[in-house]
Amino acid sequence: MSSEEKARRQAKLYKVVTTHTSHTWGALLVKMLLGQVDGKGQARMTPYIPRERLLGEYERAGRGQGKRLFLLDYDGTLAPIVKTPSMAVPSASTLEALERLSADPKNIVYIISGRDGAFLEQHLGHLRNVGFSAEHGGFVRERGSIEWVNFTENLDMSWLGEVAEIFRYYTERTAGSHIETKKSSITWHYRGSDPEWGLFQCRHCQDLLENNLANKRPIEVLVGKKNLEVRPIAVNKVCSFRTLLVWASRFSSDYCRQGEIVKRILYKNPDAEFIFCAGDDKTDEDMFRSLLLFPNGTTEVTMSAPMSVTLVEGDAAPPVKLAIRPEAVFTTAVGHSSKRTLAGWHVTAPQEVVDHLLDLVGGPQEGFKSSL
Repeated sequence: MSSEEKARRQAKLYKVVTTHTSHTWGALLVKMLLGQVDGKGQARMTPYIPRERLLGEYERAGRGQGKRLFLLDYDGTLAPIVKTPSMAVPSASTLEALERLSADPKNIVYIISGRDGAFLEQHLGHLRNVGFSAEHGGFVRERGSIEWVNFTENLDMSWLGEVAEIFRYYTERTAGSHIETKKSSITWHYRGSDPEWGLFQCRHCQDLLENNLANKRPIEVLVGKKNLEVRPIAVNKVCSFRTLLVWASRFSSDYCRQGEIVKRILYKNPDAEFIFCAGDDKTDEDMFRSLLLFPNGTTEVTMSAPMSVTLVEGDAAPPVKLAIRPEAVFTTAVGHSSKRTLAGWHVTAPQEVVDHLLDLVGGPQEGFKSSL
């Protein structure tokens, strides 16, 4: 190897080391390790959700004083994926299912989506008994509230312009593609493009982002259904919103522990006797992972206060014994039967999710009118 080649390689390595801080290295490493803990987070094949068992467990939970939790993705779960994202409006049956479920005081319903708050507010905002998480946890509207809380204002978003420039480059060279910019993320959509060319461009764009930007910036690159999304490392569907703020202000950290939002909801509702969680893509696997509550065949679980609780309320927050039984946890992936997922069950299409939800409240009501 020539001296010039050695110098070139050394300069390249030196640039990576000096621009990729130890904090970012640590955050990415811990994130990877958490995804492999115990091996219980390994994806596997799943059977179709048993309708009778789902209904039976729902009714059983309703006989006592316990609660029933519903954690639902939106696109691809409550509404089908469409070429134009703005056209993915909820159907009348979806609105009926959500409104009737949330009207029961025993039911705690959250929609956890990558959509921005404006879209959710426009189409679902009238559902006052439903809680919302927008932009993968960056913004939240609690049940019973009309105010959205921004949990991303302390995050470093200076990378957004660089990613937008890369996305514009590929948009100009991929007919039918477009860019969606949200407050805490940016997404390149190619659903309207030639399938083969769009996928080819997506892979090249992903490679460029991961090898030239992600190692220097606190971001993660996510491959979705006909889209490529870039968001801060600290934002995902299961992150604790308060953890982001407290951690950022105290430690200037971009790392957020997986499962925090779902764990926080569960910790705050230890009397929950039924859980239904549904999603359709990779971003939802974090939710499924956080609900793997019963390792090694155990049937009871005591839950320590998650980070999102201890950082806000202090270390004095006690552990709680959960009322949930293994048989009453229904993590459900939407997709083909061959889809590999951490969920315990699957359905094949969004309408089947809605149909199952309506079954739980006695089926669709003729002439039902939403409060919209």
